[in-house]
This record gives sequence, C-alpha cells and structure tokens, in this order.
Amino acid sequence: MAGDAHYRELGVDPSASAAEVRRAYLSLARDAHPDFHTGSESGRRRAEERMRRINAAWAVLGDVDARADYDRARLRGTPRPTFHAASHGSVDGADPWRPFDEGDPLGFDDRDDRPITNSALPSWMKTVPALGILFGLAALISGALVGFEGLALIGLYLVLLSIGLFLAAPLVALSMSRSQDRRP
Repeated sequence: MAGDAHYRELGVDPSASAAEVRRAYLSLARDAHPDFHTGSESGRRRAEERMRRINAAWAVLGDVDARADYDRARLRGTPRPTFHAASHGSVDGADPWRPFDEGDPLGFDDRDDRPITNSALPSWMKTVPALGILFGLAALISGALVGFEGLALIGLYLVLLSIGLFLAAPLVALSMSRSQDRRP
C-alpha cells in the first residue's frame, strides 16, 4: 500500500504494537546514527538522510494520536505527506540539520493551563478531603485534650480517610481523562 511508508521505514507491520514499533525504531536508530558512519563523507550523508527518515517515521508512529490519524488516512487511501529531507534541511552542507518540529501551526499557548479534556473531578472529590482533614484534626485534638479516646480515634480515621481521598483524586482525574481521550 502506498500509505505504509512510515511502517516500511521502520520495518514493522501496521498491526505492530507500540512496543514493537519502539524496539524497531531503537534498533534502526542505533544502526543508522550518523555518528557511527564516520568512514567517509558520503557514507555519513547517507546515514544522516536515513536517520531523518527513521525519525520522521518515529515522530508519527511513536505518538498514539498521530499514529491513529496516520492509520485512518492510510486506510482511506489518502495518506499524510511523508517526510522529505529537502524540506527539512539538506545534506549538501548548506543546512545540515533543522528541527523536525518547527512549531505548532495552530498557535498552541503553553500559558493556558485549562484542561484539554473534560475530565473535571466531581465537586465532592474536591471538597471532602480538605473538610475531612480539617474536621478530623479538630476531632483528634479535641479528643486528646479532653481525654475522650473515642473522639480522637474518630478524628484519626477521618484524617486517614481524607488523605486517601486526596491521594486518589489524581488517579480518578487520569482515569476520567483517559476514558474520554480515546475516541473511535
């Protein structure tokens, strides 16, 4: 298929797992790295060109979302453009290397810290741990001061439960964003 260029470059099947793609990339990168081809200038240039193609394939296949986009376009028969060395630096010594990624065309603002997905925690999960620790410490201190062990024990359990909820909040947020992140 014409749209399999990145898979062919890494020598993997389109059904390969992410781990298999990574292993293939690392193996090829070790073999083709220009630093290991210092015998002749032409050999080094060929290695640089090969490394650019390998890196371009990895940039797409190593990213879950980019790979999904690539696969959808490939299966539709309208593949994304493949990497061409002429557009990203030359091997004739004029411009030996330019970064593959020259910025986000959509104007990503890294100062915007709003969540990308709608993975907001339930409101109770934001307030209960803080209130639990506050009331638990109050009960623990009050029970200790007046010598009422039952109140101190309730306060201790409330503090421990609140700490557990506080530690679980990031896991809940990650699982919510993960479930919303994978769209068909």
